[in-house]
Amino acid sequence: MDHMRNPGQGFAFWRIGLWLVLMLSAFGALQYGVHARRVWRVLTQPALADEARTMLHGMLAWDLGYFVAAAALVVFCAAGILRQGWSRPVLRVALGLLALGLFASGATLLHRWRAWSSTPHDVPDAPALLVQQARTVHLSLGFDAVAIVLLVWLIWQLGRSQVRAQFRRR
Repeated sequence: MDHMRNPGQGFAFWRIGLWLVLMLSAFGALQYGVHARRVWRVLTQPALADEARTMLHGMLAWDLGYFVAAAALVVFCAAGILRQGWSRPVLRVALGLLALGLFASGATLLHRWRAWSSTPHDVPDAPALLVQQARTVHLSLGFDAVAIVLLVWLIWQLGRSQVRAQFRRR
């Protein structure tokens, strides 16, 4: 009954959202780490053309950048779940940047899809390929939309005074 008088101590749905972001970020960090390791193995091959080496260095840089960003998000989410005071404003910025990134990638995917799907393709089974690709694009855009809504909701929750009161001061 105490949680009825003090709403800041009840069940916190925002913590479930942070757990979800943490788990997906950890999975992303793992994926980028594994890919970076594979790229590194190919880069250590002595008989690699300069063009390929340059392309692989670019891929490695992207992998490492995404790995660091995903790992940092894991740390920020863990600190938020533990209600560390410093994490709340950091999470709001990080989740906002993630939402903007998802929006930008979704808009880019949609633009590229429209350009590709309106171009005639001279391959066997082109209509079946088009249907399969449309399904993939729609699922990706749907996932982006759900993720953006969740992230915006989390940002809003972390800004509410009731949630702010649950975090420890420095």
